[in-house]
Amino acid sequence: MLILTPTPIGNLEDISKRAMLALENSEIIFCEDTRTAKKLFNLLNISTQNKIFKSMHSHNEDKVISNLDIEELISKNIIYISDAGMPGISDPGSKLIRFAQKNNIPYTVLPGANAALVAFVASGFEGEFCFIGFLPHKGKERENKLKEVISSSKVSILYEAPHRIEKLIDELKILIPEREIFLAKELTKIHETYIKAKVKDVTISNPKGEWVI
Repeated sequence: MLILTPTPIGNLEDISKRAMLALENSEIIFCEDTRTAKKLFNLLNISTQNKIFKSMHSHNEDKVISNLDIEELISKNIIYISDAGMPGISDPGSKLIRFAQKNNIPYTVLPGANAALVAFVASGFEGEFCFIGFLPHKGKERENKLKEVISSSKVSILYEAPHRIEKLIDELKILIPEREIFLAKELTKIHETYIKAKVKDVTISNPKGEWVI
């Protein structure tokens, strides 16, 4: 059986009992980075002996899925984990689900940590929201997507990398200086940080860390 298994986004104590059981019983582990996955197993005191780790990330996802053994997926305990958080949310996972559906492979998805939902609740904003994920990095595509986000009547949730967060804030200061914004970084970690202010008043003193906006 295939189990998409969420992992902590920072604090290891956020791992659920069901996720721990899935990790412990797994025979084959598909993961974004085998080194990161093995480190997680070691931190959780789960033996990696007799477990097979296979890399599956955004650059090789199609190739890996095209070579999957259907009988193996049905007969063995197989999990997919991303580097952190919920698979399929700005991480691989969705194509694997579609493959399972197409080939009648039993699967399940465990609930667990997700940065977007944690940040939305922490923001204090209400109503409908729309998860955007990462914006295009540059060019007209980025400009158009940002305008689409700004014009939406829903709360928009973005992810941003530390080396691009200041660029994003500078863009927003030009486009919507009076709009209220909420930023969260290093969620569930020691240096978890919340910032809520009008865009024009936001200052990024330390960009290090993964951001949710």
